[in-house]
Amino acid sequence: MTLTEISTSFILTLLTDCLVMVGAISFFYWLNASTAAAFVVAHRRPLVILTGCGFVLYLLARIVNTLYTQPIPPTPYWSALNLLVITGYLLNLRLGFRWQAPVAAGLMALCYLIFGAPWSLIGGLAVVVAAGALYWTQTQHNTQQRLKRYAGLIVVAAAVLTLVSQFHLGQYDLQFWLRQVGAMLVLGALCLEFDQLMDTTRQRTDKMHALTTIDELTGVHNFGTFNQRLDTLFTQFQKDGQPYSVFEGDLDHFKQINDTYGHLSGNAVLRQLALELDAFADTLPFPATAYRLGGEEIAIIACTTLNHQQAMQIGERFLELLKLVRFPDADPNLTITCSIGQAHVEKGDYSANDVYKKADRNLYAAKQSGRNRVHAQ
Repeated sequence: MTLTEISTSFILTLLTDCLVMVGAISFFYWLNASTAAAFVVAHRRPLVILTGCGFVLYLLARIVNTLYTQPIPPTPYWSALNLLVITGYLLNLRLGFRWQAPVAAGLMALCYLIFGAPWSLIGGLAVVVAAGALYWTQTQHNTQQRLKRYAGLIVVAAAVLTLVSQFHLGQYDLQFWLRQVGAMLVLGALCLEFDQLMDTTRQRTDKMHALTTIDELTGVHNFGTFNQRLDTLFTQFQKDGQPYSVFEGDLDHFKQINDTYGHLSGNAVLRQLALELDAFADTLPFPATAYRLGGEEIAIIACTTLNHQQAMQIGERFLELLKLVRFPDADPNLTITCSIGQAHVEKGDYSANDVYKKADRNLYAAKQSGRNRVHAQ
């Protein structure tokens, strides 16, 4: 091949590699986004591992094909090797599994033996250095600093290229190594910067998503999330009969707290109540989530089958808990009570709001019958 042909091939291959890595990084962050599809969110961890391992295996297959089928030296450079090094390094940074470094070292040593390179001190040191650099860059402190991320990638890339050079030592000219190292530097810098950009974007997106789903005052899920969850559960119930219940609560005489202690103290009471409600939901022996519906209204959605007695027991347990809660930011001697209504989904319900309406009617019945009590379906 002429120099012009080699240069053109080099540039085209490098551009292709850049596009491949940008797409792979974007897909990885889509899997980890809080706004991803419900199926992705529910199966995020295995999906990330499977797609990451699948991409790595694909690159390994390309490397094997290159080393066995292309002439020596290959033209224009080991494209898949650069992609593999950078992919492995980025997965190491973002996933942070402790087994990644020893597995990477084992794969490097296995490849070294498979391709028949004579074992040497240089090859052994390359494996150890690469694994050590991967392990070092897993700490949160290191991954948040740009220079340390670059240093880690440079060390890992240098160790891998040193190891691979042992496969056909002396059969590659200076121009080949300049293309190989140059492509690694360009691709590595692009990927590290794009990865950092995507991570920053994901954090901002997650923060914005949290602002739209979390009640700003109390920190529990808000009314919009409550409605979305009801829609999801009702759709699921129509498909497979998955049951769920809604507990709706309303603090008794909360206006008197605001009038007596002021609205700031009233807000402190609501925050403390939300913490207790969230902790209480976590103690239940089935999936349950706490919500603030607005004002002094709270709710729990419980994904389970509950009869009248079980629902009453759960509601009364929460009322007993409230007797023990104190509110030092308002008045250490202040105690509050709550009225609770409960309802569960039934085959005769026509919409997601039907369960909420039944719980609301039962809450009203609890208020009418004297407050500080539970009225369950």
